[in-house]
Amino acid sequence: MSDCDVLKLERLGLTPREAEVLAWVAEGKSNGVIGVILGISPRTVQKHLERTFTKLGVETRTAAAAQALSVVMVQKIAV
Repeated sequence: MSDCDVLKLERLGLTPREAEVLAWVAEGKSNGVIGVILGISPRTVQKHLERTFTKLGVETRTAAAAQALSVVMVQKIAV
């Protein structure tokens, strides 16, 4: 996902970091890999995801990723 896609995810009420983490989840990355990419611990990645799940009203990373991809793809199609 691009920086523009991350901005779209922020419109869901996510912080910039939560949106960035969610974008990497939607790319299929694990917490460990996301942590390395962002320079944070896997536990911090998990905490961002927990808050993201609450904000999105989902219970799994798969549901969160699906919602993220839906938002990004719908806006690309609309353009």
